[in-house]
Amino acid sequence: MPWALFNRPSIQLGSLKAYIESKSHGVSVDTNHPYLEVAAILGPDLYYWISKNPWVSEAIYSPLVFPEQAASAEDLSRKYVRKADPNTRRLFDYKNLVKKVKKHLHDWIGSHDWTQYTLIGFSVCFHQLFASLAAAREIKKKHPQATIVFGGSSCGDAAGRSLLNTFHFIDYIIQGEGEKGLLTLCSYITGGQADSLPAHIITRQLHPKSTLPSQSQVGEKQLASLSDIPVPNYEDYFSEQKKWFSHKPFIPILPVEFSRGCWWNKCSFCNLNLQWCGYRYKNAAQMLHEVNTLAKRYKTLDFTFVDNMLPPKEALHFFKMTGKGHSDFNFFAEIRSAKSKKQAAGIFPIYRQGGLSTIQVGIEAFSNSLLQKMQKGISVIENIATMRAALENNLNLEGNLILHFPGSTQAEATETLDNLDYVFPYPPLTVASFFLGHDSPVHKNPHKFGIKKIINHPNNYKLFPRSILAQISLLVKDYRGDRTKQRKIWKPVLRKVTQWQQYHVQRKRDFLQKPLLYYRDGDDFLLIRQELADGKILHHRLLGASRQIYLSCTHTTTDTELFMKFPDIAPEKILSFLADLHKKKILFCEKNKYLALAVHFRD
Repeated sequence: MPWALFNRPSIQLGSLKAYIESKSHGVSVDTNHPYLEVAAILGPDLYYWISKNPWVSEAIYSPLVFPEQAASAEDLSRKYVRKADPNTRRLFDYKNLVKKVKKHLHDWIGSHDWTQYTLIGFSVCFHQLFASLAAAREIKKKHPQATIVFGGSSCGDAAGRSLLNTFHFIDYIIQGEGEKGLLTLCSYITGGQADSLPAHIITRQLHPKSTLPSQSQVGEKQLASLSDIPVPNYEDYFSEQKKWFSHKPFIPILPVEFSRGCWWNKCSFCNLNLQWCGYRYKNAAQMLHEVNTLAKRYKTLDFTFVDNMLPPKEALHFFKMTGKGHSDFNFFAEIRSAKSKKQAAGIFPIYRQGGLSTIQVGIEAFSNSLLQKMQKGISVIENIATMRAALENNLNLEGNLILHFPGSTQAEATETLDNLDYVFPYPPLTVASFFLGHDSPVHKNPHKFGIKKIINHPNNYKLFPRSILAQISLLVKDYRGDRTKQRKIWKPVLRKVTQWQQYHVQRKRDFLQKPLLYYRDGDDFLLIRQELADGKILHHRLLGASRQIYLSCTHTTTDTELFMKFPDIAPEKILSFLADLHKKKILFCEKNKYLALAVHFRD
């Protein structure tokens, strides 16, 4: 259902269809992508903006489930639309949008013969809950004998059980990974091999008072290896795309999956891995076969990895192979900040040569003590080294800076404010205000982070009747604690990040392509050009040993390493030189570690 991104098929549907049809006997699967038709009706630009704004997305379908919430849902949507660009504000008419999606839902349900299906399933992930509830209820009204199952990340843990108990048109919930669970449910419903259901498939009829399945029980029912997953089947998506976008065709980005889970899986704010037990990944050869197969089958070269984190070793092998191939692939992936000098120096060029063009990196903070509270396992200098390496290797880096983290201090906000001066030359991050995710480490141990009470998110009171909200468990929570303090201490950081973003936007408008801070090597001297936040240009010339020391710091280096590399120069002289570069903000230092901030660039 909406609001999946319209320019890519659903990997959930594509993978489930391929798996079920390959593993079952005589079971066929049709997949439907009604979000494509909604995108065609609303127009791609407006649809895309809505799909990137979760609360607005849910607010549009909320009145289809709870008509009495229409006015408050409209108020909620206006809160976010006010911040949108002028064109979006002009196009956005809440009442008209609700009418359009309601008519589409009625027409879409009426265009299908639902009696031909033994089982009707909804993949429910981010901001697809109300659209899925509205569709499932209407199907059940018209065809009471229909069997409906919900699955996906929004159905994990207590959330799935509460949905089942609250909305009686849902017959089954599959929690955790979908392939084996859906295969078992198909067999059970058709009277095949399964004579009972495992704990992670819940239903009122069989388990009216059952407890939630444990993580170990869910883990037993997931695939031991991802090698068993066939190449996703996106045929239905492409048929629907041809139907709804024949007037304005586009080449979709294909989602692919290298791994499931997160090999780090310690970040205190994260709840993205509730559905997985452990970290599993495909080998590079299997991944390459999948990409080549999809490229040939659907005649596209653009791919997005849906992984929470690429597997480092296999990903390196994969991009080495794609770099040697003849296809001009283009990839997006989420990776972790480079932890070592070797990673920054060796991996990024291979990634870029192999077709990786955009990376999402969990930067999150520019304060070391705050990074420790977040349990990132990364330091500020490692985050900055990753940003530097991305720019130097022409990799577009997307990342967030999390503000208002509960328990963060004035000192951490001040440290962040100071360190923003050193990352100013790099493409800016976006700001994300902390939200409390269900079953995240912060949620499990709230008092450690100064949280006094966990409550429902106030936006959900705009979308749900209070009586319903009291019965269900949702993945996004809110809390009472130090919210007022956090907003106050992080306000200067928010203002400075906004200025950072605006400066880079203006440079793009002026078609300025040069990095703000770069060097050119003259063999025995170095020229550094530095553009400051006020537009002033500074030039630095480093000669002889000064040049060599600076180049030695283009990857994070310790003072001990520099002392050993330049034994003829007194240590205090090296430290004085580095301190001067740090003061000029062309070098970053963290305790005894140093990083040159200028990137290599030729005019």
